[in-house]
Amino acid sequence: MLAVACWKWGQTFGPEYVNRLRAALEKHLHVEHELVCITDDATGIDSRVRIVPMPTTYADTPRCRRRMQIFSRDFAQQIGTRILSIDLDVVIVDDITPLVDRPEPIVCWLVDYAQVYSGSFHLMDAGVLDELWKLYEESPEGFPMVVQARGCPSDQAMLNWHLRDHDGPVAHWTIGAGLVTYFGDGYARLEHHGVGPTRQDLSKGARIVVLGSADKAVMDEGRFAWVREHWSALPGEATCHH
Repeated sequence: MLAVACWKWGQTFGPEYVNRLRAALEKHLHVEHELVCITDDATGIDSRVRIVPMPTTYADTPRCRRRMQIFSRDFAQQIGTRILSIDLDVVIVDDITPLVDRPEPIVCWLVDYAQVYSGSFHLMDAGVLDELWKLYEESPEGFPMVVQARGCPSDQAMLNWHLRDHDGPVAHWTIGAGLVTYFGDGYARLEHHGVGPTRQDLSKGARIVVLGSADKAVMDEGRFAWVREHWSALPGEATCHH
């Protein structure tokens, strides 16, 4: 069975994001699967979602680095043997079965315009990136600075650093597979790579739109027709509480 893993902590995303993701997967993912939410607060989450308690380790790390733990073989095995990691700020608009029905040990979304592997959507065998986890675990403050000396490198930056160091190409999806980026206010110049405030229609073949937490108001307000149809219309309330 495929385990679809999402993370929820803090106040940015309410339980309705998890519940609507579960409903979207039920509608658009036609392989045996379960949604697993790694969280420190399961209140309001549908009972059909399996809860894995959020580890307290690295709770104060910046830029979502606590999500690095999914690369740990020990932690990943609590989730499943084959894992699809997915962010909560996504809108699934069509069948994603062709994206996940493939055998490679790891498959990443190569974001075309930036030529980086996204941290928002990737498929892997549990433990396949345990080496990356160990590098981080051994030096949670020093290793990120090896990856990126300036700024505040994220889990995505560390993932890219590691994958690009491997021999041979990494299996990946591109925009041609139906993965679409949403570009918020101020990024109109990039909308030819995806959708945004002035280019609101989805491209032909779109399967999933990744927004980012800075643009979650697009989802909360049901700003566009594709959001209203494929996210707002889904049930956000739990059938019963944990």
